[in-house]
Amino acid sequence: MLDKDLRKNELYEYRFGFKEQKSNNIFILLLLCALFAFMAFRTYFVSCYGGVNVHGDSMNMTLQSGDKLLMRKTDGWRKAERGDVIVVYVGDYEECKTVGGGHLIKRLIAVGGEWVKCEDGVVQISKDEGKNWTPLDEPYAYYGEKDKNKENYDFGIYKLAEDEIFFLGDNRSRDGSSIDSRFQDSYTDGQGKTVKLSHLDCLYKEDDIVGIVFDWAIDYREFLAGLPIWAKEE
Repeated sequence: MLDKDLRKNELYEYRFGFKEQKSNNIFILLLLCALFAFMAFRTYFVSCYGGVNVHGDSMNMTLQSGDKLLMRKTDGWRKAERGDVIVVYVGDYEECKTVGGGHLIKRLIAVGGEWVKCEDGVVQISKDEGKNWTPLDEPYAYYGEKDKNKENYDFGIYKLAEDEIFFLGDNRSRDGSSIDSRFQDSYTDGQGKTVKLSHLDCLYKEDDIVGIVFDWAIDYREFLAGLPIWAKEE
C-alpha cells in the first residue's frame, strides 16, 4: 500500500513538474516573440519615421514654435505632393549654415516643371509655361487678423526645372515671416536694410526633401510630443 502511494505521488510530481516546465517554456517563447516583434517594429519605425522640432513662427497658425511632430521619411517611399508639409534638409548649402539643425519645415507649393506666382495674396500655378493659371485653395495660409496683409503679399513668376521645388511658410502676416523659396524677392526692414526672402540665390531641389508631415501628425502633436524621437529643427 505504501509503495503504491509513493508511486502515485511520484507520478503526480512528474506530471506537475512537466506541466510547470511546459508553461515556463510557453511563457519564454511568448516573451521572445514579443521581444522580436518589438525589435522589428522599432527597426521599421526608426527607418521610416523621424522626429521634428519646430522653431520659429513661419508656419503659424498651422504650427507653433515648440511643436513636436512626426515625419515620414521620403527615402524610397513616395514623392511629396503639393500642399504637403515638408521637411527640407539645407545643411549642404553654404548659405544655410546658420539654419538651426540644417532643416526647414514648410508647405510645398509647386513641383518640377511648374510655374508659380502670387498676386494680391492668391498663389497661382501654371503647368503650361504661363499660358493658363490656376489659383490655389490655401485654407492654411495666415495673412494676419482679418487677412490684413493679403493684398500686400505678392511675388513674381518662378519657373521650376524638373528637379526643383517651391515652398512657402503658412505665416504670411508680415514681410519676413517666412524665409523660403522666394530668392528673387526681398523686403526693407525697420533699419532700412534689404533682407532676402530666401537663403539661396536659386530654387531648392526635390532631393532636399527628407520628410513629409501628415495632417494626423499635426492633429495629434500633443500625444507625439511624449515620444523620445525629436532631433530635426527649423
